[in-house]
Amino acid sequence: MPTPQHSSVLAAAIAVGLAWSSVTAAADVLLQHVQVYDGTGAAPYSADVRIRGTKIVAVAPQLTPEPGETVSDQRGLALAPGFIDVHSHADSGLLDDLDAATVSRQGVTTVVVGQDGESVFPLGKYRAQLQATPPAINVASFAGHATLRMQVMGKDLYRASTPAEQVRMEALLQQEMLDGAFGLSTGLEYEQGHFATTEEVVGLSKIAAASHGTYLSHVRDESTKVFESYDEILRIGREAKIPVGITHIKMGATSVWHQAAKRMPAYFEQAKREGVKLTPDVYPYTYWHSTIRVLVPDRDFFNAEKVAKALEENGGAAAILFASYVPDPTLAGKTLAEMAAHWGLSPVAAYMRTIRETEAQLETGISMEDIIGTSMSEDDVSWFVAHPEIAFCSDGALHGSHPRGAGAFPRILGHYVREAKVLPLPEAIRKMTSLPASRLGLADRGRIAPGYVADLVLFDPATVIDQSTIQHPEAPPLGIPAVMVSGEWVIRDGAVTGKRPGKALQGPGYRAAR
Repeated sequence: MPTPQHSSVLAAAIAVGLAWSSVTAAADVLLQHVQVYDGTGAAPYSADVRIRGTKIVAVAPQLTPEPGETVSDQRGLALAPGFIDVHSHADSGLLDDLDAATVSRQGVTTVVVGQDGESVFPLGKYRAQLQATPPAINVASFAGHATLRMQVMGKDLYRASTPAEQVRMEALLQQEMLDGAFGLSTGLEYEQGHFATTEEVVGLSKIAAASHGTYLSHVRDESTKVFESYDEILRIGREAKIPVGITHIKMGATSVWHQAAKRMPAYFEQAKREGVKLTPDVYPYTYWHSTIRVLVPDRDFFNAEKVAKALEENGGAAAILFASYVPDPTLAGKTLAEMAAHWGLSPVAAYMRTIRETEAQLETGISMEDIIGTSMSEDDVSWFVAHPEIAFCSDGALHGSHPRGAGAFPRILGHYVREAKVLPLPEAIRKMTSLPASRLGLADRGRIAPGYVADLVLFDPATVIDQSTIQHPEAPPLGIPAVMVSGEWVIRDGAVTGKRPGKALQGPGYRAAR
């Protein structure tokens, strides 16, 4: 039997379907009687919104239909600018999945990729591919630090770069900025970037800064030394004179739980005093998705004392779930504690065994394992979600094992706004739209106003919610019946339309060079 929530969603979908029965891709559209959340954080208001081609051309309390215009009465639904996912891994496989349904069904119209130090190289070629075969969503890319290192240093990455290698990486980055990168990203917790010095990153960040780019970082340690990592990112911003983003900000170890409200305000104040623009983002979950190797940041994997401490700090072996395990696929879905029992080993010895059995991935670059770790506290996540300067992200893949890839944005709207009341809806929309658009320099996106690109999402504030889980990570959300990109519906009645109007967006260096 359908729940009241499901019935409401079904009724809205039927109404939308009737209103759209004569829609064609080329038609200009008039949306009537929507509750407009304009992206600024202002209170919503009832209005009609006219879209002509790719742009919003009018927003008013009442607009008279014009000849040839498709009129769509959306009474009872809210209209917001398309959501901008400031940290996405949708670039992996996007050219093979141009509809990107797990992304667009969330209301996301723009993804920011090239994250954690890894990007498609060279960016110019990737942008050309996206232009030749457009996806349903817009794509903005950063240049990955680890990608630059691998281009110059090959597989010899467990060390700092030499001065000559630094020069070559800087030249490559300069070209990536000219080809449209929005800045530099690092994954300093991962093998490919971990052994870079702060000075190496500062030097590269100066190149990004010269093209008005931003520095984003999966910081060096998200657990016990998280605050030292934040000190490093402020230093990079100060010395390179560049905005700095803490990627998927978290307190990722039990020893630093409940510290966000106590200690993070001082970091924002310090950044302001030092003239550093701090631009973090967060996803709305207490569990993360990565590799087993990040649990021991200094890579001393066979030091039993360090491994035991790492497991304890991450909630214990029962809190570490293997989403995949190539050496024995039957172990996927088991926790490290269960694997240890299966092997007849202690959790520490089982951890060491997984390191040995997946060593080949360092040579091949092909993942042999990935884990979902539950090691954040809800009060810290909620503080980050509510903070006015912290944008939202998924950190999700198109077909990943973590439910964030299909549910991050509706989870904010449904759980954190409506149910937990962590922040008001207009503010949540602002943090999904105009805030990230401003940071990226996207002057014509992120708001509902004449002249802005018609990237839009229709949703029901009373029912919107995520449904994706660890067991069903790609389950679609409820309460988001329609999504528009550049004036075309890519989601309608909750279903993919097959339209692919997405753009390869141009970073500040590209714009300046042209």
